[in-house]
Amino acid sequence: MQFPRIQITQGFSKIGLDKIEGQWNIRQPKAELGMHQQQGDLAIKYTPGKLDVDQSKAWSALALGKSIEMIDRIAQNAMDSSMQNIAEIAQAGDRMMDITNKGSAFADLAYQNFNKDRPMEIRGPAGYDNVDITYTPGTTDIQYNQNGVTYNPEYNKPIIEYTPGSVSAYITQKNFIQFSTTGTQMDKVV
Repeated sequence: MQFPRIQITQGFSKIGLDKIEGQWNIRQPKAELGMHQQQGDLAIKYTPGKLDVDQSKAWSALALGKSIEMIDRIAQNAMDSSMQNIAEIAQAGDRMMDITNKGSAFADLAYQNFNKDRPMEIRGPAGYDNVDITYTPGTTDIQYNQNGVTYNPEYNKPIIEYTPGSVSAYITQKNFIQFSTTGTQMDKVV
């Protein structure tokens, strides 16, 4: 015999979610350094070099020296020439006193004195190194004082923007219980 049966069908609730995520927007502006360099102090002291050229020996060799030098040279030459003349006169006197000499001492001496050249040298000695050159180098003194660098940094805070998300819930299926019977025809009485 077939008994009627009860069939129970159950359905659970179904929830749907629509989710929008939150968004972050973060920006970090660069820091401003604010650096200032002060110029250094530069001091240069320069002493020029000195060039000395002494041409007095060259001018003297050309007989164009200083007047006092030329006068001294003329006086010295005159003194030397007079001493030489005294010596020659003494020699001439000795020749004239020599009676053993067969020649004519007076005629010979007259001829020698007639043709005698008595130059006077007033020029100084000539040479390849008659110009003296002296150079004294100058000096250069460089003083540098560096001045500092100042910093004034400014830090910028980050800019943070947040857009919050949202969640919306909805029911896609309601819960339910459904009862049904099968084999509902009964032939017999129970």
